[in-house]
Amino acid sequence: MKYINLAFLLLLLFSVQAQQDFNFTIKGQTQVSPGTQVYLHHKWNDVFFKDSIKIKSSTFQIKLKSAEPNLYWFSYSSNPETQPMCFFFCDPGTLQVNLKSQDSIAYSSIQGGASQTVYMDYRIMQSQIVATQMALQAAYQEAAQKNDSPKMTQISQEFNNLNAYYLKSIKEFVSQHRNSPVSAYIIYTDLSHPSLPLSETQEAFALLDGAVLKNTKFYTLIENKITRANGSSIGYKANLFTQTNTDGKPVKLEDFKGQYVLIDFWASWCRPCRMENPNVVAAYQKYKQKGFTVLGVSMDSNKEAWINAIKQDQLTWTHVSDLKGWANEVGQLYGVSSIPQNFLIGPDGVIIAKELRGPALEQKLSELFNK
Repeated sequence: MKYINLAFLLLLLFSVQAQQDFNFTIKGQTQVSPGTQVYLHHKWNDVFFKDSIKIKSSTFQIKLKSAEPNLYWFSYSSNPETQPMCFFFCDPGTLQVNLKSQDSIAYSSIQGGASQTVYMDYRIMQSQIVATQMALQAAYQEAAQKNDSPKMTQISQEFNNLNAYYLKSIKEFVSQHRNSPVSAYIIYTDLSHPSLPLSETQEAFALLDGAVLKNTKFYTLIENKITRANGSSIGYKANLFTQTNTDGKPVKLEDFKGQYVLIDFWASWCRPCRMENPNVVAAYQKYKQKGFTVLGVSMDSNKEAWINAIKQDQLTWTHVSDLKGWANEVGQLYGVSSIPQNFLIGPDGVIIAKELRGPALEQKLSELFNK
């Protein structure tokens, strides 16, 4: 535990050897009570880092190191994901902080550095759009209580227009700050939502100056996300993976090279999956001698339930799982958020179709094998 008392505190933060660390300083004022514990968090390579600070005076100074401009946040909780928080970006130099109390910490003032300036400009733009969204939401609820369908339809269209405007505004902002790591952060957090088409992320990512930002944290995260997403998109090489079968032996997707393979995401507890299984069984039996097979990936966490379901539904193809439920690593690799879900891979490893359920699977296989 480290303390602040009109002096400076040195925090030795995680750094990347491949990059040159830089120093930055936080000079702060606060009206919180002496003895209050404050936490400073940041995240690197999916690992959270924190340091604790016990306030002893109304002013403080902290000296830190970072491998690159990165997102940090103050909070009054040791849990890095507990609200409320106060976010900021660091740069070489000095940041001036006016740290508010716990209930108001999100409204703390943090100024200084090019990245923090860009970050605050974006937050101001974002807050204006959020305020409009909240007003529309309140208006929609009022219209719903009055059963005013025309008004509800109108407000829904306004929501759609606002969302389109927000996406456009983000891209314009990124274009104006294409050299800033904050722009990469914005794309990663606000344009990488599963509900948005991958094209939105790709379009904004193309606006960044890769020569400047390449190998930086958020640029790399977006680049990896696009690569993984491409690996679960039609027309792209399927993401390769290895997972263990029911006997605990590793199975690789590469083992099926040269065949048409249906990667079938399912689970023993998923009723729609179990209802779909007879269709998959029928297709497997009909085309297995022609170069078609199935690789079942279970989102189960209970091995016994998984194996029993395989036997009950007579699923005689290869099955794999890491028994992590929704956290299944292959499911995450393919962006699976609901099941049943499947991907049809060609002999060359390229995804040629997905979401083939009911008669759609039989129809697609008939096209491939009855040319």
